[in-house]
Amino acid sequence: MLKTIFFRITILFFIPTLLFAIPNRTEAKGHLAFTDSIGNKKLNARISLIDSLRGTNYQNSSIYYDNSTILKLSLVGQLSPSLRFESHSELISDKTNRSIEINNFQPADGIPYTKESDNTKGWNRFRASLEYDLPFGTLLAGYDHLQMGVAKRNSVIMRGSKHIYRPWMDTTSFIFEPAPTPYFGYQFEVGRLSYTQYAAKLYHKKNTGKYLNAHRLQLNLPFDVELGASEVIVYGSTTEFNNTNPNPDADSIFRSFEWVYAIPFVPYLFAEPLLGDLDNNALAFDFSVKTLKNYEFYGELFFDDLANPLSMFDDSWWGNKWAASIGFTANDFCVSSVCLSFNTEFTRVEPWTYTHHKGGGYTYSNYGSSLGSDLGPNSQEIYTRLDAEWKWMKLTLEASAVDQDTAFGGNINDIHTPLSDTEKHFLEDESTIQYTELKASLLVSPFDFFWTQVGYSFYLGAYKGSRLEGSIGLTW
Repeated sequence: MLKTIFFRITILFFIPTLLFAIPNRTEAKGHLAFTDSIGNKKLNARISLIDSLRGTNYQNSSIYYDNSTILKLSLVGQLSPSLRFESHSELISDKTNRSIEINNFQPADGIPYTKESDNTKGWNRFRASLEYDLPFGTLLAGYDHLQMGVAKRNSVIMRGSKHIYRPWMDTTSFIFEPAPTPYFGYQFEVGRLSYTQYAAKLYHKKNTGKYLNAHRLQLNLPFDVELGASEVIVYGSTTEFNNTNPNPDADSIFRSFEWVYAIPFVPYLFAEPLLGDLDNNALAFDFSVKTLKNYEFYGELFFDDLANPLSMFDDSWWGNKWAASIGFTANDFCVSSVCLSFNTEFTRVEPWTYTHHKGGGYTYSNYGSSLGSDLGPNSQEIYTRLDAEWKWMKLTLEASAVDQDTAFGGNINDIHTPLSDTEKHFLEDESTIQYTELKASLLVSPFDFFWTQVGYSFYLGAYKGSRLEGSIGLTW
């Protein structure tokens, strides 16, 4: 395996000029603006129509075609200088030459959709947020993605709306995109310190409660250095049937929202034992250094339910679960009218990370998808990217090498039991799949109201094959 990893590092870092890619683009800049006579009330409205077509072909299988048509309405504005809001709604219709299964609207099965025919389905997305400034801070509320951390590619703490296509996501029965969640919270700033806290509702099983509380303390130091410390706690009603989970504390007790976690400045590490040591708590740290102009060095470290962070390298206990991302960027180096940017990042997720022995009510997930890295437990990725932008065209050079262990403890829904192995094994040769993705795409956006892109991905390894995608969008 070491020879394989070394070979893939060589590909990713020494010949990035062979690769092309482009980030997702779902909206343009055009909008309709409204305001009152004194400018206190403002509303920007934007309507977008997007059509995309994708074709995939893995391991000499038949070519699969998927077409998505999206109608999007966005409203952004303020009702007073202190009250700001956003609202984004999308109606989506998917067509494919593959069979679509019936969705039973169980949250653990992903974002729900309606099967309209054997080859078409319809679904929707929406998110909204509200901010209200008070003399002592800002109140937060909405139905939106929650994000914590600084990683560009794989946020191991809370990834928010980040969505990266992986070959194992090539299915018509599960929507892998991260789902938003209803939340309320607040933010305080005191000099170089800022504190943000959220209380949110998660979803895993219908008619059962699942909740998330998170808070983050950020320190902005001189020389453009940022340090962050976060705590996240997940808990809820046990979702498994009685007597199906052999762990003695998986007793199907119905949980309700714990208000003590919503009190500001209360360490969850102290509060959780007082509530009976029932919940899935996590501790995380991140940093960003931008001391040198146009350069950034950053990292995230996530401890999942780890009693002693000093034991993170002890593989003799499965509960030593952690994940980390570390990366480097170089931005805005312009030669004549062409501007270049570069990013590279390495991510490692230990076995059993994001899982919980009590089951789905405590798993670090929402609508069946990880709140952290989408790589899932027992995985790693080496990633590199080069962007080139010229006027209204953008070209990106991108590659990634992924290892994912499919053994027990490598799926976010796996449940460790008293009979399971107490040791953890990272990327064992016999059960690990490996692939390298090389991707090329081009974005053309000559006007604010019109854009189009086309891209091609080439896969080597376990998912040998290719993927061709293109999209076009109009915005009013």
